[in-house]
Amino acid sequence: MKTAPRQFVSLFLAVLVAVAAFEAGAKDFCRRPGTPLEAKALAEKAADHLAEVGPEQAFTDFMTPGGEFVPFDLYVFVFDRRGKLWANGRFPGLIGSVIAGTQDSQGGPNWTEAMRRADRDGSTWIEYAWYNPCTGKPMAKSSHIIKIGPFFVGVGAYGRMSA
Repeated sequence: MKTAPRQFVSLFLAVLVAVAAFEAGAKDFCRRPGTPLEAKALAEKAADHLAEVGPEQAFTDFMTPGGEFVPFDLYVFVFDRRGKLWANGRFPGLIGSVIAGTQDSQGGPNWTEAMRRADRDGSTWIEYAWYNPCTGKPMAKSSHIIKIGPFFVGVGAYGRMSA
């Protein structure tokens, strides 16, 4: 029997803790889901904000509950070239975890591929299955990823861009 890589197990446990914390207040976030196009607009706004004010202030702003970067069920997340998560507006318990090289049970998200495409094109969409705390089950999710300096800024929404 194969064992899961330690990095994946650590990330999985961090996700479970973050999901439990999110579910405690999920009712407010579930009233109106954001759309993939709203996720793209928020990612663009966050990337501009990061470029304007720098990482220290931007990461704080991205993580302010009820702030302008956490509308509906949308939130900003930021990771670096190594896949280290620097900000996550909905799941702060994941900060410091490494997401590159991890994939969900359906084979995605492939963050390494998203980084490659964002490096080449400036931004990209990535589609994958992700646990939706509003429904309690994995659902299709689309995240818009933008390369900004040494970071990748993303915002995702449940639903497929290609649908």
